Amino acid sequence: MFRQSSTSIRTKLIATFAALVLPLLALSGYLFHTTARESLDRELGHRLVAVAQATVTRFNPTILTGFRRGDQSGRTYGSYRASLLEIRDRTGLERIFVFDPDGRSIMDTRDGVEFGSEYARLSFQRAEMRSCLEGQATASVLFRSEDGRWYKSGFAPVFDDELRAVAVVATDASAGYLDVIRGLDRSIALFVLLGAVVAVGLGFLLARTISRPVDRLVRQAERIGRGRLELPLEDGDLGNRELQYLATAMERMRQRLAQREENQRMIVAGVAHEIRNPLGGVEMFASLARQELEQDSEAAGFIDRVNREVASLKRIIGDFLEFARPSQPQTEPVGLAEAAVKAAGLLEADFSRLNARIQLDIPDGFPPVSADPEHTGRVLLNLLTNALEALPETGGIVRVFAEPGQDNELLLHVEDNGCGMDRETIARVFNPFFTTRDDGMGLGLAIVKKTLEENGAAIEVRSEPGRGSTFTIYFQTAARGHDE
Repeated sequence: MFRQSSTSIRTKLIATFAALVLPLLALSGYLFHTTARESLDRELGHRLVAVAQATVTRFNPTILTGFRRGDQSGRTYGSYRASLLEIRDRTGLERIFVFDPDGRSIMDTRDGVEFGSEYARLSFQRAEMRSCLEGQATASVLFRSEDGRWYKSGFAPVFDDELRAVAVVATDASAGYLDVIRGLDRSIALFVLLGAVVAVGLGFLLARTISRPVDRLVRQAERIGRGRLELPLEDGDLGNRELQYLATAMERMRQRLAQREENQRMIVAGVAHEIRNPLGGVEMFASLARQELEQDSEAAGFIDRVNREVASLKRIIGDFLEFARPSQPQTEPVGLAEAAVKAAGLLEADFSRLNARIQLDIPDGFPPVSADPEHTGRVLLNLLTNALEALPETGGIVRVFAEPGQDNELLLHVEDNGCGMDRETIARVFNPFFTTRDDGMGLGLAIVKKTLEENGAAIEVRSEPGRGSTFTIYFQTAARGHDE
């Protein structure tokens, strides 16, 4: 038996669509972020290197490398430093400084840096220093300064007349593009979020496009499963060829099942008719013979027994026909209190004979249900008869009561304090030809279930051995039943 999933096909389709789209959106956002950051970082590096190289052209290498401690107050040194300050201010850089191949300061736009002092941070930029001293201008990776901000440096070598790198010009700039990246990240996050909403929305539309015709097929398959074979499947575009093919196959199946069921009903009706005819003759001749016999004779007793057996056979044939060829329901509002009183009245003598009692607890103002009145009466009569047969020989009580249910349902309960049933019996109690009695055909409760399903109702049973049984019918309210 197939295990029913708790997740609908619509939910699965939406989840699948979202699972496919959201990672793509997230990956696109990540790639865009990475590409933008690398591009801005590379652009800043090129700019810093270009400024450093342009600064180199402003200096005489011999003069620049000839400065010594104490020259800071001289005119030439001051002129060179003024050039650095001018370039820094014009380019908007954070800092420009010059140092020798050993990493000692020659000139710096930052105040307070002593001539000849070592730049400690250069120990973390050895690769860039090596490339620069080999004659290759380069840019550093991002680094965090003492103020907690991120910076990037550009390095350009200063060559002497023999093309040896005798000094290095370094340019520092704050990585302000990181603020741009953060703003970009927020935009990317918003884009992914909006994309997720759009993806879920598109997934919902796609799921509805697929699940709606599937739901239609499921409802019609359930109708076929309940034995409602007289109506063809609903026409309509199912959206794709596969579902249309499935619908066509289901319609062919319905037609074949309907034809098969009709053939079976014809056979049953024919057999019942052929049996009823001789039974009618037997009953008639037995009645004639009974009239010729004395009341207390032994033969009269035999004839009475024949009549009882004939009546029993006719009742069994009637049940068999009712199960095989049930009449179509003529739905209308039915008062449960009135139907229960009528059914109980038909069994009043049987209850009295067994010293049993029936209790009706349905208020007069209880809402009507949507059902066939004749079918409802037969169902109640069957359930009351079944409850009566389950009572102990010392008598018992059968209680009929009703209550509102969920979703505009009305519940009718038939409760007895009889022998009850075990789980195995409960599982089979509505099966045709299943009975626990020696003189029964096992069609009564099967007819009840089939009749209720024909009327759009349902039935269930709760029972425990030795503690009685409760049969519950789920009717639709009259208003809802007529709307449908």
